[in-house]
Amino acid sequence: MRHYEVVFLVHPDQSDQVPGMIERYGALIERGEGKVYRTEDWGRRQLAFTVSKIHKAHYVMMNIECDQETLSELESAFRFNDAVIRNMIIRRKGEPTGGNSKIYEEELREQEKDRERDRRREEELAARRAAAAEGDQAESEEAAESEEGGEA
Repeated sequence: MRHYEVVFLVHPDQSDQVPGMIERYGALIERGEGKVYRTEDWGRRQLAFTVSKIHKAHYVMMNIECDQETLSELESAFRFNDAVIRNMIIRRKGEPTGGNSKIYEEELREQEKDRERDRRREEELAARRAAAAEGDQAESEEAAESEEGGEA
């Protein structure tokens, strides 16, 4: 069996179907007694050039080992799936070594930055709400004091 790197692009309107597609293609490979070494969902990315008036696509990369028959079946599955707008299969010399790909590492860093930014926004918002609540409390105390002073 040979090793391959498979990259396929999914139409952005079909992004919610990507996990099911990954599962289906992985099952197809394993049914053919192949092996999926790594699957990376790179998410939506800008295309270098438009494809059928589409500017973005959902990228998925898989490192697999399979025979020619299974590979032909996988290519056929890509061809007859309208959600897959492009695919590329590259033969590799051996199974993948190391961790994630550089593109996926970049995607993970971006997601971490987004989570950190969201956390800081939440903290700032909570601090503003607390300051506003303290300001409202101080105003109500001043109003209560002025009412007491006016009655005496």
